[in-house]
Amino acid sequence: MLKNFCFSPWYGVISFEQMKDTLISMDKKVIAGLLFAVLWATGSVAFKLGLHSADPLILAALRFTGTGLLFGPYFMLNRNYRFWPSAKEWKPIIIYGLLNTTLTLGAFAAAQRYASAGISMLFIAVTPLIIALFSAVLLKRKLQRAEIMGMLIAFSGLVLASALDLPKAQIKPAGILLLLIYVVAYAFSSIYYSRLNLALSTQVFNVWQVFAGGVALWPFSVFFHQNHVHHPDLHLWVALGWMIIMLSFVANQLWLYLLKTDTVAAASWLYLVPVLGYAYGYILLKEQIGWYAIAGTILVIIGLVVSKQVKRSR
Repeated sequence: MLKNFCFSPWYGVISFEQMKDTLISMDKKVIAGLLFAVLWATGSVAFKLGLHSADPLILAALRFTGTGLLFGPYFMLNRNYRFWPSAKEWKPIIIYGLLNTTLTLGAFAAAQRYASAGISMLFIAVTPLIIALFSAVLLKRKLQRAEIMGMLIAFSGLVLASALDLPKAQIKPAGILLLLIYVVAYAFSSIYYSRLNLALSTQVFNVWQVFAGGVALWPFSVFFHQNHVHHPDLHLWVALGWMIIMLSFVANQLWLYLLKTDTVAAASWLYLVPVLGYAYGYILLKEQIGWYAIAGTILVIIGLVVSKQVKRSR
């Protein structure tokens, strides 16, 4: 009878079927997290490519509204999906769209005109910590020691990676305000979505929230004087095509899945995004990578590995 059971130092006596299900579940989360980070990090390269042709905020607004215009008709005609939200579903769509798309991604795009790369990197490094803190306070999600240690190690890695940029870093008051909005909105949007119970499919919800957030971003592009497309060339269309399909649709689906499983664990994958951005910049844009960036990358990877040991400590 005991042949169907085994002893695990982490879970005690469990069945082989339970262990199999646990490993499959962990593998799905790890694969989703890695794929999200790999795709989301390409955004820095695509955005830089698009900046040759358009201002930051208009580029973001075109990306978000373009997502709705491209994928909306598909889901509207596909009978396997309910496309039109109910009256009660519009509220979470608009709230999440404003928090996640308009305020998070829009604020970060607008801030690039007022803050240098080194400063932006520090705010990116703080974001997962703030999401974890909000999760602990608002969701009563107990933070494990491995998660805290892993996040602090990864945070140190991003600070180290930006070390060379910090002495020459510059930021204006508008940049501070926009990056603070980015961090807080990212945290609140993550918590908000994790608590939603929607009958609408994740795919349709994502298309609607991105489109709603994009529409709300257009007035801000005018307000910040970032509403000009200078060259409607190949750079612009390639950048928009990649960001619409691979980021706003595919990567967003992965992020929403990760948030539903665990907001703290999802946030830890954000640490990998900047270091992958360095690698893409080196490979695709011929940007230089210093020893600080390499050492910081190693620390980020170590931090991620440590933070994922939380499953073993429970």
